[in-house]
This record gives sequence, structure tokens and C-alpha cells, in this order.
Amino acid sequence: MMRPATPPTYPRRVDLLRRLRTTRLDAALAVVFTVLGLVQQGVAPLAEPAVGVLYVVGSTLPLAWRRTLPVPAALVSAAFWLVPLVGYPVLGFVVVVLQFFALGERVESSRAFAATVTVASAASVIGTLLGPEVPVAAIGAVLVVAAPALAGRLMRHQRRQNLALVELTEELAAERSRAEAAAVGAERARIAQELHDVVGHELTLIAIQAEAAASALRVSPDRAVDPVEAIRATAHRTLGEIREVLQLLAPDGEDVGPGAESIADVAERARAAGIANSLSVSGTPASEHAPVSMAVSRIVRECLTNAGRHAPGQPVQLDVRWQPDRVSLTAVNAARHSRPPVAGRGLTGIRHRAELLGGTFDVSHDAGRFAVSVTIPAGGAA
Repeated sequence: MMRPATPPTYPRRVDLLRRLRTTRLDAALAVVFTVLGLVQQGVAPLAEPAVGVLYVVGSTLPLAWRRTLPVPAALVSAAFWLVPLVGYPVLGFVVVVLQFFALGERVESSRAFAATVTVASAASVIGTLLGPEVPVAAIGAVLVVAAPALAGRLMRHQRRQNLALVELTEELAAERSRAEAAAVGAERARIAQELHDVVGHELTLIAIQAEAAASALRVSPDRAVDPVEAIRATAHRTLGEIREVLQLLAPDGEDVGPGAESIADVAERARAAGIANSLSVSGTPASEHAPVSMAVSRIVRECLTNAGRHAPGQPVQLDVRWQPDRVSLTAVNAARHSRPPVAGRGLTGIRHRAELLGGTFDVSHDAGRFAVSVTIPAGGAA
């Protein structure tokens, strides 16, 4: 039988030890001031012996709890200020400052803080008027309570702001780490898509040429020279394109290659490899539309690869129309199957390329016809 998990006690122990250490320091401070007050009572009495000792102990000893129980300690200390005195406590000002600075710094509730300061100020004024000081000293009696209390409150506010800044810094660091991880993931996905486009298209061409070479070898070996030469050229070109894609991983922004292959070259190589197609291009892309031109070249190649793989022998109609603000691409071929195609890596890659540049992607499959339509904004796309 498994035992229920118990919460960790280490933080609680640390907090308890911190409290004990704080109480020990404050208790030592309270003893020191109490002894000094009793010495003054013996040398220059504040009141009758019993009353003077009671005043010193009652007003000074609560310093031991000034940070652990700030409100009760301040109220108990202030209650003894109402004891009539005939002398002036020399260290009384220091005791009040320490007591009420801790009150302002430690108390959570603003209402409790304000009420404690108000009660203590009233007790300080009454005690001053009952003592040997002149009545105008009542103003100082209020200030000696309110000033350190407000200073402690300001210190508390500053500490909380510093903690908030530390938390915000940690959150920003965590968010930056998440953003960097997301960027790395997106870059890996982009490189994987590039490799898929290059390898998938070129290997499809190699496979078609290999089938042609095999057929030629069985019938007329001399006719196998052209397919074998096409396989060699395609393999070398594939290695070069893979090298360009891998250069995306190079540091310091190194050159990633010469750029996209022209649409006409892509279509011509596909025809030479046995993928029949007709290409219609209207308009020309502007020089600042290089990213769009590269995307269109990759999409055309992917459309031809998909047609050669899933509908071999079926001609592909390619229509590319460049306009000042956009480019439209349509690829249509006869579908061998009546069921809609499953979106694989190829179609997903086309959609991602279009959406990355703010474009749209659509696939239709009806009446034995499979069509891919892409529209990408050209103006300002770079």
C-alpha cells in the first residue's frame, strides 16, 4: 500500500529557523535597552521606583517581538507611555523609532497599520502632556511615532517592488527561453521541409529515369545512355541542393546558396524525367520578390513531384501569373483515385510556404481532376 505523499518540510524549517534567529536578535536588543533604562531609573529616576521599573520594562521589553508580532508589541509598548513620569527617558526616542519602523515594515494590513499608528500617536501625546515636557512637545510625540512608521512602510513598498522586478525578470527570461526553443523548432521544421522538397523531387526523377534505363537495357542497351546520364546529372544536382539546405545551419549568417531554380528549368527537367507537363507563365517577378520567387519555384517542383508519384503518366498543367501585388499558381492533373488525397508532407509544405508569406492555399478534387491553387502577395513580401 502506497503512503500518501507528504509536502516537503524543508522550506518550513528554514522559515522557522529564520524566525527564531530574528526573535533572538530582537530579544537581545530588548534586554540591552531594558538594562540601560533600569540604570537610568536608578541614577535619575523617571518615577517612583516601582512605577519607574514598570514603565521601563513595559515600554522597552516588547522590542523582543517587534518583527515577529509588530502590532501587539507596538500597542503594549504604547500602553505604558500613559504612565505619569517625572523624568525624561533618555533612550525612549530610540526605542520608539526601532519599534515603529518594524511596524511599518512588517504589517501586511494597511488598516491595522493605520489604526496602530493612530492609537500609539494618541498615547504618545497623552503621555507627553502628563509628563514634565512642555505641551508643544506633543507635536514631536506624534512625529516620533509617525515618521519611523512611514519610513518602514516606504521600505516595505520598495522591497515588494524589487521582488516584483525580480519575478518579472525571471518570467521574461523563461519567456525568452520558450521563444528561442520555438524558433529552433520552427527552423528545424523549415530545414526538414527543404530537405523533403529537394530529396523527394529529385529522387522521384531518379526513380523515373532508372525505370526508363532498366527498360532500355532489356530492349536496346544503347538507348539506356540518356537515362543513365540524366540519373548522374540529377544525383549531382541533388547533392548540391542538399548542401545548400545544410548551409542554413551555418553560423554567422553565411551564404546559403545561389537562390531558387527558375520555374522553366524545373518544368523542363521534369519533362525530361518523364513527368509530362505544360507551363504557362505571365508577367515577371520583381527583383525584390526573391522570397516569393523561391517559394513559387519550390511549390512548382512539389506539385510536379506529387503528380509523378501519385498519378504517373498523367500530364500536369501549370499556370503561373505574376501581377504587381500578387502571384497566382495553379497545378492541375488527372487523378487516378476517386477518393480525396490525404494531406502529406508535400501538401503540408506547400500550405506552410504560402501561409508564411501571407498567402492562401487550396486543394480541390472532383470529376477525376486534382488541382492545387496558391496565391501569395508579392508587394512588400520580401
